[in-house]
Amino acid sequence: MNLSQNARILVVEDHSGFAQLIQLMLEELGVASIQIAKTYDEAWSVFQKQSPDIGLIDIDLGEGEKDGIALVEKIRETAPYLPIIYLTANYTEDYYLRCRHTRPSSFMNKEISRLKLYQAIELALPQLQASEPLAKSAPTLAPPPIQPPLITNNHFFFKVGDLYKNIAIKDIGFFYANEKMTFARVDKRNFPTSVQLKTLEDELFPKFLRIHKSYLVNVDFIDAINTRDDKVEVMGESLPIGYSHRKSFLEQLKLLK
Repeated sequence: MNLSQNARILVVEDHSGFAQLIQLMLEELGVASIQIAKTYDEAWSVFQKQSPDIGLIDIDLGEGEKDGIALVEKIRETAPYLPIIYLTANYTEDYYLRCRHTRPSSFMNKEISRLKLYQAIELALPQLQASEPLAKSAPTLAPPPIQPPLITNNHFFFKVGDLYKNIAIKDIGFFYANEKMTFARVDKRNFPTSVQLKTLEDELFPKFLRIHKSYLVNVDFIDAINTRDDKVEVMGESLPIGYSHRKSFLEQLKLLK
């Protein structure tokens, strides 16, 4: 099933402005069926009628004990495999300990971007596929259209084990592709993501520039450029400049001769 045509996404968020932002980003990702609910009771009613494929649920709904965690506990009674992405402005260890028994796919800070949302949904889909009755009809996420980011965003969240590690974009020296995965190089450590280099390139231009089919570099980390050998020195590594990217890459830089 193609997510852009058939998937049903339930968004539970009591802040109308933030809910509208999520809806706009989901529409740009090609999602056709989006249901918005502001309260526990409204969300439970929508869930029973619509049977969503994924839930984006705010933890704090401003209703005391009827919060997002209680809602997911109720949902789990009939939908144990439904992918749940928790939304929170204050992701703490206490929140994690309170939520983990509901088996969420991930947590998203409310400093959100279309790229983060795309990545979180893409990572959540295998949870839906884990249910044998749903495996044949589990949705897949269509790649997002090439557009500038909706809002300025300074961080990514990379999945490390069962946690999501907050990495400042300014600390990423470069991204590189290896087989079907993309990796961010931070100091000497690599953080994996399933988001393609092309998507990252469109989101991060001109801070990051494509130099090769397999490399996207942070211009602040470029130490030297060897135009004779077509090499870029970044974080002590020599990265190749691809022929098809050479002209556009050099045109973006202020090369003094």
